[in-house]
Amino acid sequence: MAEVMTVLVTVAMWIVGAMGVIGIPVLGIGLMASLSGGTTEFPGIKALADGVMPGQLVIGLAGLIVIVPGVIFICLQLRRILLTLAEGDPFVPENASRLSSIGIVIAVMELIRILTVMVVRLVPTLVGNEPPRLSTQFILWISVAALFVLSQVFREGTRLRDEEKMTI
Repeated sequence: MAEVMTVLVTVAMWIVGAMGVIGIPVLGIGLMASLSGGTTEFPGIKALADGVMPGQLVIGLAGLIVIVPGVIFICLQLRRILLTLAEGDPFVPENASRLSSIGIVIAVMELIRILTVMVVRLVPTLVGNEPPRLSTQFILWISVAALFVLSQVFREGTRLRDEEKMTI
């Protein structure tokens, strides 16, 4: 099962990476077009961004710039955890740290998203008549808390296993 999950995590990592490689330049060019009056040209490329507010593109671009590396980092950590599971010993101290770091990355990604929306809302020329909604995901913060709890469970499991090994 760990091998199947490793393959799924790897596929997800490559899909997100491809989305970043394609999406970041496309949104960047769209943002330049939007800021220059709706159209811009590069050698071999003509970008049109009529009717798209720059704020929407800024939020999308910032989101991709933060989410792509964040998700790749999370996938790499999950692969390392799954490797220890496949080896038959997931209760190693490194996995507790990996779970904590995943929780931190998710929390930082959400905070950056919230800050980006707040900053974009402060610049009326970027958002027009419809400013982006400022919201947060309650379930996301529950997930972050769950990752920290699981991290402590792994730390305690590792400690108990090490104590048992010392017992004669």
